[in-house]
Amino acid sequence: MANANLDQIKRIYDLIDDNFDALFAKGDPKQKARLTALRDSARDAFWKAVAENLSDDHDLVTETLQELQAANDKVEQSVKTLQNIAAVLDLVTQGVKLAAALVTLAAA
Repeated sequence: MANANLDQIKRIYDLIDDNFDALFAKGDPKQKARLTALRDSARDAFWKAVAENLSDDHDLVTETLQELQAANDKVEQSVKTLQNIAAVLDLVTQGVKLAAALVTLAAA
């Protein structure tokens, strides 16, 4: 059975990793450093989630999962146009924070 928590945590990591080069090319030095740190944090959250036994049975977990899904949708839309790198990085930051929170909250 698929785990929705793990799926969404992997999704934010994949969104960053798959679009890393395009995002990196648009950024200034500070934005490039931030993007690299966000990718690394998303990767770490994903691998921690893989190692944990994530469960779906708490209201706060469900709420956080829904927030992460919405954030992932926004990130996905924003990387398609790449019009404003600062706005994209803000969305990515929100997604990575939610992924890290979900790992912590859903760990059994």
